[in-house]
Amino acid sequence: MASSKQTTGDTLVLLDERLRRVNYALYGDSEARDSEPSQTTTRSAIAHLRALERTLAQLRARSPAASEVLALQKAHPSLFHPHPSNLPSTLPPSQLAALILAHSQLYTSVSANLTQLQDTRVPDPAGTVKLLDLAPRIEKARVRQEKQAREVAELRARSARVVEQWLEVGMLGMSERWAEWEERLREVEIVVRRREGAKRRENGMV
Repeated sequence: MASSKQTTGDTLVLLDERLRRVNYALYGDSEARDSEPSQTTTRSAIAHLRALERTLAQLRARSPAASEVLALQKAHPSLFHPHPSNLPSTLPPSQLAALILAHSQLYTSVSANLTQLQDTRVPDPAGTVKLLDLAPRIEKARVRQEKQAREVAELRARSARVVEQWLEVGMLGMSERWAEWEERLREVEIVVRRREGAKRRENGMV
């Protein structure tokens, strides 16, 4: 009986520790992570289990991600309990020793990475909060920039139309007028020469 009580207590302590780790991973509650788990000796296993259920319910209410994971676990429990592989469950001790020695460096590396990950603190959310506060101003600046871009595009189009009109009316129009004026001058010059010739002939006859 004592062994059963001890096993129950250890299981509840492990559940409490896992809940605090999940809470720390979601919200960065360092106090909850660093505090010691409550011992089952101070209260009954039923009371401890109910407290864990309340904590889990609060966590599910606070975190949509946790709620979705629990719903997924309820709908598809096999996802969280993978089927055992087809490999033999037991190996000779010599092969087990060789397998462990072959992957000893990998175990050390994984252990160091897990230790580093466990000691990593969640970044200060103040920077993210400030960035979220700036979101309305950033949106206004984006709208203003788009408006200015449209105005610049419209000014470019108007400038292009003005230049085109100047080329058509100014350059080409003036060229046509110069040609017309030259034609008129040529006609006037012909008329003047004819009159001068006629006048010279009249003076010669006299």
